[in-house]
Amino acid sequence: MSSRIIRTASGVPVVVRAATADDLTAVNEMHGRCSPRTLISRYAAGRGALLDREWRRMVDPARGRTFVLAGPDERDAVIGFATLLRVTATGMAEVSLLLRDDWQNAGVGRALARYLVGVAGQLRFAGVVAWIAPDNVRARKLLRGLGGAPELADGEVRWVVASGYPQRAVRSSAVVGTATLRASWASAASCMPGS
Repeated sequence: MSSRIIRTASGVPVVVRAATADDLTAVNEMHGRCSPRTLISRYAAGRGALLDREWRRMVDPARGRTFVLAGPDERDAVIGFATLLRVTATGMAEVSLLLRDDWQNAGVGRALARYLVGVAGQLRFAGVVAWIAPDNVRARKLLRGLGGAPELADGEVRWVVASGYPQRAVRSSAVVGTATLRASWASAASCMPGS
């Protein structure tokens, strides 16, 4: 299975590879190493694991892409995962990520977010959509650093980041009607290290 190394600003290498249905056990073990705050930030509710049917939907290539991450000394252990899932007819992908607590505040979230925006462009998505709570300062900073533009919707903030495909700016109005998908990045404060 092909993998890629991404590096944080300080040079920390992280292995990123496409997730498969077989990764569910490792992903759920990773959930067990996340604090309640981290899990609530990612899911907007306390969750300790993903169900098999949920994970199979996430790793279905027809829906987008899901990636698992491993640290340089933990190639068999999942330290996080991220999704780029198609948002119906908007030409956008909804992005979400979850990092183990011991890998937060190291710049992994920023490096991964840049990587995901690039992958979105390669997959011909016009950009990515992220939903965050209005008080999520770290995620706001990260998304603004990626060129994101915020809009307030139903008490949450929807951010749009252009992917570079096609070579024009993505207008935030392109994501009208995605309000039902806001849970993917509902409040990622503790999932956005280094922001």
